[in-house]
Amino acid sequence: MHHLRSLLPLTLAGTATAAVLHMPAKRQIPIPQSTLMNFTNIADPFVFNVVDLAGDGEVIYVANITVDGQSYEVQLDTGSADLWLNTQNITLSPAANDTNISVTVQYGDMTAATGDVFVAPAQFGNYSIPSQAFINAPGSNATSDNDLGLLGLSSKNISEVHTTLACKNNTGGLPVLYNIFAANPSLPNYFSFLLSRSNLGVTDGGIFSVGEVDPNWSAVLNQTQIPVVSQLEQWISVMDGVVVDGKNFSGHGLLSKVKGVSDSVKNKTLSLLDSGTSLGIMPQYYWDAVYKDVPGIKALDAKNGVWQLPCDTRKNVSMTFNGTVYPLNPLDLTRVNNLGNFSDGTNQTICVNTFQPADEASQGLDFILGDSFMRNVYAVFNFGNWTNTTEGAAPPYIQLLPTTNQDAAWSSFNDSNNARIQQWTDLQGQFNLTNDGPPTSTVARRRSVRRVSVDASDEEIAEAAARTHEYWSS
Repeated sequence: MHHLRSLLPLTLAGTATAAVLHMPAKRQIPIPQSTLMNFTNIADPFVFNVVDLAGDGEVIYVANITVDGQSYEVQLDTGSADLWLNTQNITLSPAANDTNISVTVQYGDMTAATGDVFVAPAQFGNYSIPSQAFINAPGSNATSDNDLGLLGLSSKNISEVHTTLACKNNTGGLPVLYNIFAANPSLPNYFSFLLSRSNLGVTDGGIFSVGEVDPNWSAVLNQTQIPVVSQLEQWISVMDGVVVDGKNFSGHGLLSKVKGVSDSVKNKTLSLLDSGTSLGIMPQYYWDAVYKDVPGIKALDAKNGVWQLPCDTRKNVSMTFNGTVYPLNPLDLTRVNNLGNFSDGTNQTICVNTFQPADEASQGLDFILGDSFMRNVYAVFNFGNWTNTTEGAAPPYIQLLPTTNQDAAWSSFNDSNNARIQQWTDLQGQFNLTNDGPPTSTVARRRSVRRVSVDASDEEIAEAAARTHEYWSS
């Protein structure tokens, strides 16, 4: 989840129409002699798939991008803006120009992507980009199983490449989507995600589109426009609150702690929609509302926010934006894991929380809503005046169409939950896996969120949120 930039004339391969993609799933179980179930649709120009890191619901969503004639499977990340590629064992051609400018993208778990910024021809879906900047990061330890990099989908102003090159008067570092929109001014400057699941609780495909929405889900364009706090330069919006089993919870976030914040926003929270985070983060106040009173809950690794819950834990939880309620499937509150060894009979199938308690105020926000939330909506991310420099262009915003029917999800929970547990048990037993320690969290793999500026104060962030709210309320 981080950063990139360039003002180069671009051309579109073929016609300047958007591509809407229906994806079958790719689910990977990374174990010795692993079985790969790959149902990739070769007609899909983005080859948008989902990879399950360990069969435990900590998934990443990936697509293919071709750079310098080589195809790379990269994670799609709304929390960042850079394109970096693990080019280990790949020889770049003379067409890939080395700027001799080195950039590092650092992650919360101390993994990193480091290397020189290169510029080379690229192809993303149907779109051809003659000069795309990327970080050449051979051997990066920030890749997950079988993916070879990351493609950021956020504002250029959080791009390490953009920032670094701009300081050296180099204007060749725009992110991928910026280049596509610049080359195709008639193309609506948004992209969309639909991260779907099977009734086994395992994501079985979805939709990723640029400049268009799937006709079957066109109602998303009629949904309320959720304002993005554009000064924060990420897909961070103002959230009303959380509903847990019919009870409303609000406030207790960064905005409520700043003196002088207007009443219109003081009880709201700042939320980042982040496709690059498999799970989610929420303030302790909200985490307690969701999980604390679950019968039988116990800490496995409290320091890192990992708690064991009964696998039949079922609660109605919703997020509220602009007065619209977005229900979560109860399956998305837990994920299946195991302790012990299948070979000696000490294995134990358990369930742990998907949302972790953490104070993210130091990063300028309260919630990180990752894939565990995003699987419940069809999301449109509109860049607004981030990419549209026309005078009077609206600021960026998000539109969300609920895809989870709360009543139906509640009534089908037992069958769906039992099926996913059985599937997990069968798969883990098949490969005789061992896990002697408690489950870990990949939330730390996300890149640290960057504030408005390095020295931005809570007051500045609160003021930006208030201005955004007032603009959209007028």
